[in-house]
Amino acid sequence: MLLEHGTYSENISLCRQVKRWLLSCILPLACMLPGGLYAQYYPAPAPVAAYQLHALSTQLKTARNAHERVRVLNALCNLYHNLPYKNPADLKLAEQYAKQALAESTSINDQSGMSEALLLLGQLYYFNDDLNSFEQLPSKANDSTRAKLFLQLSFYIWGRDAKDKTPDYLKSNDYARQAAEISDRLGLKELSLMAARNIAINNLYLKKPDAEAEVLKVIERYKQTGYKKLQYIYYPLTCYFDFTRHTDKAYFYSEAAVAAVDATKDTLSAGDIYIEKSVLAYRREKYDETILACKKALTFYEHHPSVYYVSSPMVHEIISAAYNKMGKKTAATNYMLNALHQYPPRGTQDSLTYLLRLGNAFREQKAFDKSENCFKQIYNIAYRLHKDEEYANINLGHVYLDAGKFEKARHFLYKGLALTQPEENTAGLRYLHYMLYLADSATQHYLAAIEHLNKSNEHAFAEARLEQDKAVKQMEVAYQAREKEQELKLKNQNIIFLQRQGQAQKEKLKQSEKIGLLTAGALALAVVIMILLFFFYRQKQRSSREMTYKNQQLQKLVSEKEWLLKEVHHRVKNNLHTIFCLLESQARTATPEARSALEKSTHRIYAMSLFHQKVYQSGNIQHVDFGNYLREFLLFLQEGFDLETRNIRVTHQMTNVSLPLNLAMPLALIANEALTNAAKYAFEGRSSGEINLSLQTHEQAYRMTISDDGIGMTDPGSSDKQSLGMELMHGLCADIGAAINFEVNNGTRINIAFNAG
Repeated sequence: MLLEHGTYSENISLCRQVKRWLLSCILPLACMLPGGLYAQYYPAPAPVAAYQLHALSTQLKTARNAHERVRVLNALCNLYHNLPYKNPADLKLAEQYAKQALAESTSINDQSGMSEALLLLGQLYYFNDDLNSFEQLPSKANDSTRAKLFLQLSFYIWGRDAKDKTPDYLKSNDYARQAAEISDRLGLKELSLMAARNIAINNLYLKKPDAEAEVLKVIERYKQTGYKKLQYIYYPLTCYFDFTRHTDKAYFYSEAAVAAVDATKDTLSAGDIYIEKSVLAYRREKYDETILACKKALTFYEHHPSVYYVSSPMVHEIISAAYNKMGKKTAATNYMLNALHQYPPRGTQDSLTYLLRLGNAFREQKAFDKSENCFKQIYNIAYRLHKDEEYANINLGHVYLDAGKFEKARHFLYKGLALTQPEENTAGLRYLHYMLYLADSATQHYLAAIEHLNKSNEHAFAEARLEQDKAVKQMEVAYQAREKEQELKLKNQNIIFLQRQGQAQKEKLKQSEKIGLLTAGALALAVVIMILLFFFYRQKQRSSREMTYKNQQLQKLVSEKEWLLKEVHHRVKNNLHTIFCLLESQARTATPEARSALEKSTHRIYAMSLFHQKVYQSGNIQHVDFGNYLREFLLFLQEGFDLETRNIRVTHQMTNVSLPLNLAMPLALIANEALTNAAKYAFEGRSSGEINLSLQTHEQAYRMTISDDGIGMTDPGSSDKQSLGMELMHGLCADIGAAINFEVNNGTRINIAFNAG
């Protein structure tokens, strides 16, 4: 399975690929920006869609003049460069169109065409990692285009791969400063902001103490200009904080970038943003989310490439690694093989990515022959290019170790150790010594094994110390940043205070000039206002006296009305009491049957009489204390039916509630019917008993319950003795919207539920 073919981009660095010889444990970092950056990471022409190819080809043949021909040549270059699948032949054709456009635009002095051709060539040299050709472009450009090319170079040098990135960050800053100088001179604010952004992000990687505060200032400057597409600064920040393992900040800026894409509907960088989101999900061991984010990124890359593209092996490698972490090792391998079939490698770097992922996948599946084949190809490429041979040896040794070929493993691991630089990362050396310990132990080189185990432990301790030092340093940097920020805020406050003070002095001088002119007018106005105020004061006094008089008259009428109503209730009570006495006298001489009917009537009349008495005795003629009324009515019932002599107890549990008259009167009659029935009929043939009345309330809901432990009703609705009383109770409940129900169980229980609202 020989993956490498052709010589395209063979000079692209192997470092990002072969350094990751522990891919089974480490996700490939998407923090450094490879390939071609588009959209508004740096100035570049807007992408031309692939569907325009036929129309542009026709226009190239039928161009009416040289200017139109230059425009079409640039558009064709743009189209071929931005095709989703980065085919070397397409990129070569794009470069030919750009160079032709540059030559023809130069010959006719078409400044617009020249600028576009130079920017397109910058993108192509960027993608092809051709720094020498790239750096020659600014000298051919006018000032504004030169500033844009400097920004392209700044991004390219910042994002390219290198073992020691510090010189690149410094050089990237130099180009950004040159771009800023030109932009400030020409008043190109957007380019000036891009330059400030590049410098601020480079300073983060250079670990300058105030770098984070500088980035926040740049973001604020963007916001102040009304610039909405902040994803183009949030994305590099996400990469930086992911690279430095500030997971919370990386996640914050990742979500902010997604939100900015959604808000602006600018999806040119959406693929990159979702790739970084997938990396963060991978680090949090959310592998389903990793795959989902990667596949969403691929849908964007199908329309336009950016940092990565639809055929980029790096993107498919993340998905394969996620499947592997989920335990779906076969799916991980098959996915990478399908990607290899669908998107063949376009050069050495793509080949290395496929080989490394497949080699590790086969090794984990214990398909050691296939894994060995992959890593042998990596080994051959490394030695052919004389680059990163140590990692090629270590990878091959790792396969032989897992396959149980310990002598071969020792051979390649020791070669890798000999080639490894002393400043190599601690984690890598720790694991290398651990593998050598295993290989030496298996081949009975015990002293060497113990030595490598000790070195592995030393590196582990050193790694732990580095992590501690890193944490302390991060805290120090954060503290210094906060101090700088506070100092900056204080300076800004002082500046603002002085500015305001100077402005106040100017305003004071202006006001002093106006005071003389305004004083006379103010005095005249004050006299007029005083006259008006006096007039309004007199009017208000007159109105107040009239209002007081009317209120007194109304209060008098209300008092008279209340007195009249009380008098009416008093007279009604007296009349009812007279009727009560007459009926009571007649009952003494009446037949037993008539007496029973008269007694019922007297009780009903007494209930109404007592009700009116409570009304006129109350201070409020609209409401009556219903609990107090019921207690007094129970005393009358107890005496009227001689309940104490009959050994019948009357108990009550009542809350003092104030009810409106239209509700209280029907309830009084209902209580009378229920209590009278209980006193007369519930204890026939019984020598003792108990009648209980309760009135409970909850907010605006009320429940009145009359119960006894007597013989109980046989049928609450059909007794001849009680039919009129039942009709009264049902009718009165219907009038006031109350619910009534009867329970017969060791006596009778009548529940009346109603609302006072």
